[in-house]
Amino acid sequence: MMVLSVEGVCAGYRGRPVLTDVSLDFGPGVHVLLGPNGAGKTTLFRVLAAVLKPTSGRVLIAGRDPHHDPGAKRLISVTAHRAALSPQLTVGRNLGYWARVLDLPAALREQRITDVVSELHLHDLVGRNAGTLSRGQTQRVALAKALLSDPPVLLLDEPTTGMDPAATADLRERLRGLAADGRTIIASTHNMSEAQALADDVTVLSAGRIAGRGTPAELREEMVGLGMRLRIRARLDPTEALRCLGHEPVPDREGAVLVEVAGDSETETLIEELVRQGVGLREVAQAGNALEDVFLHLDNQSHHQPAYQTWDQQ
Repeated sequence: MMVLSVEGVCAGYRGRPVLTDVSLDFGPGVHVLLGPNGAGKTTLFRVLAAVLKPTSGRVLIAGRDPHHDPGAKRLISVTAHRAALSPQLTVGRNLGYWARVLDLPAALREQRITDVVSELHLHDLVGRNAGTLSRGQTQRVALAKALLSDPPVLLLDEPTTGMDPAATADLRERLRGLAADGRTIIASTHNMSEAQALADDVTVLSAGRIAGRGTPAELREEMVGLGMRLRIRARLDPTEALRCLGHEPVPDREGAVLVEVAGDSETETLIEELVRQGVGLREVAQAGNALEDVFLHLDNQSHHQPAYQTWDQQ
């Protein structure tokens, strides 16, 4: 069942188009939105949240258009990159404040606060001032705030940025649990490993259009091909040897280089040639993950555009 639909949406600012003919359907699960700076991710989030009206097309949440039906806005909640919590207030009072802002019925407020505190295991944080929380704790409280109205759709802007690995894993588990309960979660992130671990599917935006959608593996095959990137470290600099073999190596961390190969057969041939030339191989391993390969592919394309684009959310 599709909970959220985007139908031919075009949107922009002051006559400048940002999104062009964007059509998407989202059902229950965790969906990741990726794209370079200026791709239109923030604009799409604003359209979905009924903050920015599209110039054409429409958004439907459970069959209702939030741009024309104010009650439909309650079906979606947004968690911004920076949580809107008062640092001087306790977590409990922050949640109480937002329950009133959301205009929840007085008889329901305390029950909803109790529910979200239990759902996200915040009992030990309720009495603490929000300003004393770690990044991971703050994001859990921000998620609780977004759940107060019990919306079927959640929009999460960079939910794991600044978190340590343990907090990231904990939040990932919470999000997977919410998705399993039937919620539709759309998250933007720049952490390719996290996106690959979290997403049921990934939508890639580029220049305001849908550049691809699918699982990370499907996207890589569709947009990059069946090849792979290798990370090579050697006792001697392998750059010239690789160039002689028809490759253009790219410097990587710790003195390694990255090269593109067509598959396992070319990898075996490459290793044999480097060994024969005595470069002293120390490491040959597949580099990155499927989504990193997709982003590198788009990054290479962006170098042919008038202005260089960095991987940041817009």
